[in-house]
Amino acid sequence: MQSFQKALIIQARVIGAIILRDMRTRFGRSHLGYLIAIIWPLAHAFFILLAYTLANRVAPIGGDPVVFVSTGVIPYIMCFYPARMMTFSVESNKALLLFPIIRVSDIIFGRAILEFLTAAVVAVVFSIILVIAFNVNISPISNIDALTGVLASMYFGVCMGFVNTLIMSIFKMWNAVQIIFMLIMYLSAGVLFVPSSLSSEMQDILWFNPLLHCVEWLRSAFYEGYGDELLSKSYLIGVSTLLLFFGLMGERFIRGKIISS
Repeated sequence: MQSFQKALIIQARVIGAIILRDMRTRFGRSHLGYLIAIIWPLAHAFFILLAYTLANRVAPIGGDPVVFVSTGVIPYIMCFYPARMMTFSVESNKALLLFPIIRVSDIIFGRAILEFLTAAVVAVVFSIILVIAFNVNISPISNIDALTGVLASMYFGVCMGFVNTLIMSIFKMWNAVQIIFMLIMYLSAGVLFVPSSLSSEMQDILWFNPLLHCVEWLRSAFYEGYGDELLSKSYLIGVSTLLLFFGLMGERFIRGKIISS
């Protein structure tokens, strides 16, 4: 038992050191670099928000387009940025694998924790700006559903990022492919429209998009009865966990290839 606890402490220290190194190499020694990592997804989110609100004065539901778009954009940002930034974790930290104590999974988990925390900061700052700058009431009907919806979106993004990292180590063009893939998910997730307003045949197709369930989950916290037709929390969590499982198993099988490549 003591040896197991000691191993956990050592691994936690290793991952912590990787996170600190990752922050310094990616963002520099000043705090300005990390601010850029927060500002970039914020700018992305507000660009989508501004474009929609200028084109549409009234949202399909609720009346306020700012709340409607925000509840769609936040899950997308929470998924896209962690998944994309995790893709380069092994490539940018491959030199660390020369140390026997460091494993490929340590590097991936280190980046996953860093991106998870960054996404959480982005969500909080985004909400504060909506209240102060836009004077928008973003109080949800259910605080629990709002919190779990954001966390579920971040969890899906991190799990997808785990798989992306392994694919990237074998298929170097995967970065371009995943951007196209995420764009398709974004366009079909109901970020800017209400999926339940589409035909039943189209709903059956879009239902398999996990990002759609991220959006439906968060919106269900703001609109009474929203998501009753399409939202499946178990499907989203199941797909995310399955991606994490494949990522962990894949890391064991291609560990040697990653180190030698």
